[in-house]
Amino acid sequence: MAGKTGKTSAVEGKRRPASDRAARAGGKAAAGDKAAAAVDKAGGAGAALARVRAEAVKGGGAAEKRAQALLELIERRKARIAEDFYEIGEALRELQRKKLYLVLGHATFGEMLKARGIMGLSQAKKLIGVVDALPRDKALTLGPEKAYALTRYTAATPEVDPPAWLLDQGATIAGKRVEEISVRELTAEAGKVREKTAGPKRRDPEEQRARATARTAQAALRKRGARGATVEARREKGGYWLRVEVPLEAAAALLGE
Repeated sequence: MAGKTGKTSAVEGKRRPASDRAARAGGKAAAGDKAAAAVDKAGGAGAALARVRAEAVKGGGAAEKRAQALLELIERRKARIAEDFYEIGEALRELQRKKLYLVLGHATFGEMLKARGIMGLSQAKKLIGVVDALPRDKALTLGPEKAYALTRYTAATPEVDPPAWLLDQGATIAGKRVEEISVRELTAEAGKVREKTAGPKRRDPEEQRARATARTAQAALRKRGARGATVEARREKGGYWLRVEVPLEAAAALLGE
């Protein structure tokens, strides 16, 4: 019996660390709740962001460890970006979608990239775009630049043809297969498609009103004898202004001098 009692004590001793861990986890959650409550009381422009950060804290050390691991993976593979760009894109996408940059103390994805010297936001978006549009094997076949150029081309076309589908079907662009066309040619073709599909640019309603007013004012001045008078609408701070130019003699006549 004594032996059994000793074993029971040993087991209970082993269980204590688990309860301690639970208590610590509860403490972290409570800390996150307190932080969120403090944010609600404080208010202000940064309240919403601070609340999101407080929620991220509830994820505990696991989220932060994952974020750090992803950043370390990116840093290791940047030197071989031509071969490892897809894995870098996947890591960047996870950091962005799961907002893991918050647990690292950064307000935005772009801020994290800049603060840690990872890469520019535009480059990161390119890699994420490739990962979203192409499976790994096809992206690696094309390389990072052509893979991204292909995603931009398909985004410009009115047809809903995924990049992977074009590759599978052996489709041609400007008479060349995707594997044969250069990045420059592919980018140029995307530009041509955008020009064809884009409708005429519509002017801002406020700009249209300003221009119409300028034409009316100009016609009125000329009708009153200010030949050569011009009125031009210009956007300035606070809205549109009319710039009026009239000959000196005409101005004197208009002013009754």
